[in-house]
Amino acid sequence: MKRRFCSRPYEHVHLDPNGNVRICSWMDVGIGNLLEADLNTVWTGEKAGEIRKSIEDNSFRYCRAMSCPYLENASLPELEEEEFKAAAVMSPVPVSFNVACDFTCNHSCPSCRDRMFVGDETYKHNLDTILSKIEPYMGKIKNISACGNGDVFASQRMLQFLERLTPEDPACKISIETNGALFDEAHWNRIRHLGNYDFSVAVTPNSFEKTTFKYLNGGHDTYEKVMGNLKFIRSLKEQGYVKKFEISMVLQDRNFWELPDFVEKCIRLYDADMITVKPLYHWFGLSEEMFWFKDVLNPRHPYHKEYLEMMKSPVLDDPRVFFWGGKNLHPSAAHPAYRYKEYLEIVNRISVMDDFQERTKLYFEKKGVSELYLYGDMELTSFVCERLKGTALVRGIVARDICNQKICGNNVIRLKDFDMNEPAWVMVLNYKYFDLVQRDFRFNSFAGTLISLKDFLGELGQETFAGGDDEMTVLHEEKGKA
Repeated sequence: MKRRFCSRPYEHVHLDPNGNVRICSWMDVGIGNLLEADLNTVWTGEKAGEIRKSIEDNSFRYCRAMSCPYLENASLPELEEEEFKAAAVMSPVPVSFNVACDFTCNHSCPSCRDRMFVGDETYKHNLDTILSKIEPYMGKIKNISACGNGDVFASQRMLQFLERLTPEDPACKISIETNGALFDEAHWNRIRHLGNYDFSVAVTPNSFEKTTFKYLNGGHDTYEKVMGNLKFIRSLKEQGYVKKFEISMVLQDRNFWELPDFVEKCIRLYDADMITVKPLYHWFGLSEEMFWFKDVLNPRHPYHKEYLEMMKSPVLDDPRVFFWGGKNLHPSAAHPAYRYKEYLEIVNRISVMDDFQERTKLYFEKKGVSELYLYGDMELTSFVCERLKGTALVRGIVARDICNQKICGNNVIRLKDFDMNEPAWVMVLNYKYFDLVQRDFRFNSFAGTLISLKDFLGELGQETFAGGDDEMTVLHEEKGKA
């Protein structure tokens, strides 16, 4: 029987700005942190082993199916048993790196961030620590890409790192991603030696229309610089320094209509080897509301029909055009305001239930629960915390990303700092993402119990929600009860 295979867990690491190490960019779970341990310890650790098991059992349970280009395009190789066993062998040390550990950038694209990023002294110190810990491995690498979370030319530390980069293997694949504004001759001269390797460049202009270009990069007036530098990179390709020239666009409401013309110009003006069309994903600092307005791949978006018509353009069938998301649509989703309607229903139902605390106290007693944590730094947290008083002790609030230091007098604990060995009860308030939260806790070998707010209310016999727009499912203790 054939199994799908991904080589990344056996040779590759992705580095985040906070020191977190992931097997690849398209996994949410980390395998360790370079601010706390050395790379060898992280690479050979238990968490990395769990990732490899998920490839070997073909569950891919830690992978993001939406955003991984191999899963989106169903392009992973399928290997026979003996081939799989031969391929699934861990390299003693990582030989492939995505050095995405610096947010520093000279643009502030709304699809990525809401302001220019400036790192403080602690940030700079941590970045120095991360880079110093991977530098001893750079001589033996086979593949390295930078930067992904920022711009390599906007960061002096990343630029200095590339200046020192001299892998032993002349066939080493080296790729950099940049918005192009600073890829001029002066900056190129600092990393010219990389042209002796299998060197590729990816530039992310997102638009060739001047007003759209400026809007999508956060209002920075760099259009003329980028257009000129694209020609400069083409000249480097013609001289043999750049082996592969890629130009990409993040498809969204403001630029989707110009994709056919964008592709044609990439080929005619810049001789691009690849034009990558990336869907907009919900990450970085993008709010749910902003994501909804930008995501034309959502069948409920007002521009979705126009998007489908645009996709019929024959130029998009050119083999140089790569659709990162495999032309897949995103889940049909109503505007996030519907979520608040659900929240209001929860608040109303709990508020008018005179015996809520009595029922809840009895429920916890039956379960043997005297104290618990709430998961989710969100709109409902304060309300639920207050209503649980007198039923069980809320020991703290757990959240993956912290907006508040305290809620109702309880400390907010980062997920990475939560004691997973404690056999605690955790009620997940952002129940729509319960599966993802459950995966994060399971990956960290959580010894306790997770329950979603939805299931908790269901077990109390109150309203729970089906997870779609304004549709609700009402569960009652007695069938037919009005």
